[in-house]
Amino acid sequence: MIEALIGAAVGVLTIASARFIRGERWLYSLGLLTLPSLYASFALQAGEQAVGVREMIYGVPFIVAGLVFTLVSVRHSAVVVGVFWLLHGLYDLAHSQLFTNPGVPAWYPIFCFVVDAVIGVYLLWLSRRIPDANLRRA
Repeated sequence: MIEALIGAAVGVLTIASARFIRGERWLYSLGLLTLPSLYASFALQAGEQAVGVREMIYGVPFIVAGLVFTLVSVRHSAVVVGVFWLLHGLYDLAHSQLFTNPGVPAWYPIFCFVVDAVIGVYLLWLSRRIPDANLRRA
């Protein structure tokens, strides 16, 4: 339960930080790049290089989406980037069924799921709330 509460706080702080630095156009897309590397780094810390490579292979769609949508306006990318954040949250929940990664802390999948869900839902909300003209200036 505590990992979910901390995950929600981290998600909200991430959104607040992005708004504060006016980084909403690019921050969430670049954030997608980091998601696969976290699981890979857990594997590498546990001495499981092969698992780390598999984690990065499974992470290729997130990396590609992060790179592509960093260059696209928020209005057009917020829905897709939001969906990718939500998909990563589902990946967090299914992770233990896909991998045996001994480096992943027991609390991490729930924490990461909640962070991903908060950011993903926010991006979907943002895509419907702010008109095109305001986002082009972002």
